[in-house]
Amino acid sequence: MKPLVYYCRWQRASLRLRGRDSTAVWGQLVFQTADGKEETQDFRYLLDSAELIVQDEAGEHHHRLDEKGVPLPQES
Repeated sequence: MKPLVYYCRWQRASLRLRGRDSTAVWGQLVFQTADGKEETQDFRYLLDSAELIVQDEAGEHHHRLDEKGVPLPQES
């Protein structure tokens, strides 16, 4: 789960965990707006593959994270 924590630091987001099982954790990424309000994005993080799945208005986004939480380039 360390890559997820690092990813949140790079994105200036807080984690709001809602659940966990043996394969994944899920919840919300919480961002502070300039006016002090919160914006949230639902996420699911797959523990074995370090894959972060983020849901927003545009749809679902998949990111594989390295050990420092940096998204890896998408494979074609």
